[in-house]
Amino acid sequence: MFIKEIIERIQSLYSRGVSSDESRLSDRHVYNKMLSVRMQLLSQQLKKKQRVSDWNYTVLPCVELIKVPNHECSCLGDLGCDVYRTKYPIPKVLTDSNRHFIEFVMSIENSIRIEEVTRQGVLYLKGNKYTGKKPKYLFENGYLYFPIDKSPGIVKIKLLAEDPLEARKYPSLCEDCEDCTPYPDYPFDIDGDLIEPLIDICVQELIGIFERRPED
Repeated sequence: MFIKEIIERIQSLYSRGVSSDESRLSDRHVYNKMLSVRMQLLSQQLKKKQRVSDWNYTVLPCVELIKVPNHECSCLGDLGCDVYRTKYPIPKVLTDSNRHFIEFVMSIENSIRIEEVTRQGVLYLKGNKYTGKKPKYLFENGYLYFPIDKSPGIVKIKLLAEDPLEARKYPSLCEDCEDCTPYPDYPFDIDGDLIEPLIDICVQELIGIFERRPED
């Protein structure tokens, strides 16, 4: 379902639940509430170990990497190799207390899967002749860092974005022109069976906010 269709349904149900002529909400306000509830519903699924379908994920197909000074990511230390990172911060990723939901990082031709390494895991890279040669990335301060001798130049990233629209607008090295599609004309990235619960929760929470407003 498209973003504008969900917004229209929420606006319609919301207007029936409040009587004030000043109750009209901006579409952007409704969209932000949709994002909040989407994260809530997906987080519930993930905590229950339920599968989150590919429909909820976003693939960044051509993410450019640039070489940076080794000291830029101090937690990497001196690994005896070059350090590359994504040119721009990646879109905000849905997280819980244990992890952030990056499904994969791969070379653009899908031949090499690049595994994540934690801050603690970095300590073992330099001295391990086996794992030290395998490509790794570290997620730090919104960027992905790659301690690697030969950069692939471009990578593909699949992630569970907090805002799928932000992810769709992420700069792609493979595209020459910017996508200027108005945001309401995009599909809203959520499973079909979660659309009705999302609409219901959005309406309830928005009406609740209106009813708690102090009267003049």
